[in-house]
Amino acid sequence: MKRNKKDKLEIDLLSRSYLNSKRILNEYMDNIMNYPQSVLEYHRRNVYHMEYVAESLRQEERLIIEKEVLEGQRGKWYRNYFSEPSYYRYRVSAYANFLRCL
Repeated sequence: MKRNKKDKLEIDLLSRSYLNSKRILNEYMDNIMNYPQSVLEYHRRNVYHMEYVAESLRQEERLIIEKEVLEGQRGKWYRNYFSEPSYYRYRVSAYANFLRCL
């Protein structure tokens, strides 16, 4: 499997994990669900760690990670920010650097 495809799969899994952690924390904050403290601590750390790593990336890479991993956006959202070749070049770099830092 090509490295880019493997990175994409890993990023998709991380995105789902991050969004699930955010959902659980929001449910707890809104008093919808009551979770044990150990579960909440795990999800707090998951969210914090991914956001911290995203903040350490270059501006273009950070934007891609924020939109695709932390917000879960799909489609052609990048058209307002990059040309298509630039987006794909930055995306490869963003994915690799994000995964390397985790």
